Amino acid sequence: MIRRAARGTALVASLVLAAGAGAQQAQQRAAAAPTPREAAPHDLTGYWVSVVTEDWRWRMITPPPGDYASVPLNAAGREAADSWDRAADIQSGNECRPYGAGGIMRVPGRIRIGWEDDVTLKVETDAGTQTRLFHFGAFQSSAEPTWQGDAVASWEMVGARRGSPPT
Repeated sequence: MIRRAARGTALVASLVLAAGAGAQQAQQRAAAAPTPREAAPHDLTGYWVSVVTEDWRWRMITPPPGDYASVPLNAAGREAADSWDRAADIQSGNECRPYGAGGIMRVPGRIRIGWEDDVTLKVETDAGTQTRLFHFGAFQSSAEPTWQGDAVASWEMVGARRGSPPT
């Protein structure tokens, strides 16, 4: 009878210890969530250069005003494009306006991608001399708005892709 009680006590004690250890391991796993840098699906860091093999007309030169053949526009979009005045932008200090974040990736040039820290991906271009900072997680900009802007980023993994490990 004493052996039975001792076995029962030992069993209960081992279950309590195992449960405590399991909870501690779960807390450690939760606390050790990977940083966005570690969670990146691919390492894109390094120097990149574009090779222009298509759309030469739209990628190699800045089009003259009124030339928006490669951009699908409605009437309001055409009106806005036709009213743009490059000289006025230069005079007002907005000479970088045509090289905005949306168009810079189609302009031929070199790109450097790197991590500023574990939660900020930095993309630098020599065409238009831009720097884009992609902030992962909660981010509040304290500066005045600029053409460079601030971007809040996240990795989106949708199913398994060829060459990617299964999720």
